[in-house]
Amino acid sequence: MCKARRITWYSSMTEPGNTSPVARRPPHRGIHWVAFLSWIFLTFPARPAGFRFPLEQGKFYRLEGTTNADSWTLLEPAIFGDAPEWVRSRSDYPAAIRDVRLVRESVVDLNPALEKLRAKHGVPALAAILVRSNRVIAAGAVGLRVHGSEVPVEMGDLWHQGSITKSMTATLAGILVDEGRIHWTSTLGQILGSRVPGMHEDWRDVTLGQLLRHRSGAPDQDELVRNKVWDAIWNQRGPMSGRRLHWLTAVTTNPPPTAPGTRFVYSNTGYVFAGMMLEQVSGQPWEDLLRTRLFLPLGMRTAGFGPPATRGHTNRPWGHEWIHGKPSGIPPGRNADNPQSLGPAGTVHGSLFDLAKYLMFHARPAEGEGVRLVSPETFQRLHEAPVGESYAFGWHVMNRAWAGGDVLHHTGSNTQWFSNAWIAPGKQAALIAVTNIGDGSGKKAFNVTDEALSRMIANHVGR
Repeated sequence: MCKARRITWYSSMTEPGNTSPVARRPPHRGIHWVAFLSWIFLTFPARPAGFRFPLEQGKFYRLEGTTNADSWTLLEPAIFGDAPEWVRSRSDYPAAIRDVRLVRESVVDLNPALEKLRAKHGVPALAAILVRSNRVIAAGAVGLRVHGSEVPVEMGDLWHQGSITKSMTATLAGILVDEGRIHWTSTLGQILGSRVPGMHEDWRDVTLGQLLRHRSGAPDQDELVRNKVWDAIWNQRGPMSGRRLHWLTAVTTNPPPTAPGTRFVYSNTGYVFAGMMLEQVSGQPWEDLLRTRLFLPLGMRTAGFGPPATRGHTNRPWGHEWIHGKPSGIPPGRNADNPQSLGPAGTVHGSLFDLAKYLMFHARPAEGEGVRLVSPETFQRLHEAPVGESYAFGWHVMNRAWAGGDVLHHTGSNTQWFSNAWIAPGKQAALIAVTNIGDGSGKKAFNVTDEALSRMIANHVGR
């Protein structure tokens, strides 16, 4: 375990034999009220302003906290030694936590297996992580941030998640449903009708639940392209609220291409409309809602939106496309992602560690340990598909023998990245594999991530 040097207004020390740091005030001499002050400081110990831990390069850790030094609870399951030290503010943790400690984890190195798969399929980079019961079991990252460069990917790098964002939007909806700000049965007409006076009548009764389950009648991507709506969305500029309103208006002033509620049609547009409903009832942009209501409570500090790299730099991986059968890097910029207005359907990025935190949130029992953002009833609803169907709120639901029951699954891609995630609640397991290139015509991105996941399942989950 790592001993912490706490950032505090008082001097700090670590007592012999105790892994948790203890704050002590410097001694006072020659004044008669020492006893009184000693009683104050012993009864109400100084609260540190923050914690600082040295890290060993390339090692994995978990952070634990205590209220009384007798028992320790998990605060953060996945911390990686990619910097000389790790620093956090005291305000990042519950007020009752008095001390914290960093504990080394023994993690299976996936790099040898991942490199064989990466070379076999010719993708620029490949990374994966497996978490069980809030502990990192196996992890690795191999390859290059940009094909043709000499800059290797790192375990702490950020990866675009595409449509895995959809379950995040659905989770956010569940939070607002529990607060009574909106209901699963709230309709487009009720929430957004006033913003689109010409909304077609067939759209007005479409519910939030139908949008999140792809049963709203909203157009699929091919329909948007065919009707030239996609081109207009790409050309929009100005405030995000105006761009999304243009999208809503362009689609809903015409009848839905499929009768609402009649069948499943996978639709990014439906999730954009659901995100707009959440914006309307909360008075906040979808991006701000996701940061404050999901990323912050789960400790997802690297999570953000759009291409993860800085324009003109290789400080993070780039996305790639297949050109004449070879990967071609797409520099960060407008062409490196879908339009920003698509956010609720698929623009989130983050590190594998933060994505693992999010996946484990969905893997834990509704009333189990850890951060609880929604009620048990809402938690269950997020994972339930309608009778005879297999899509819940942002998750495909299916039964797998290796998982001992139902699993939640989704892939995500903006055509330049690919992410493949599985959650097995019965095993308290979550795993994700990512690559910085899209599928192309040969499904290489799907195949390489699928093979990586299959090996993790065989070696560490399904036994």
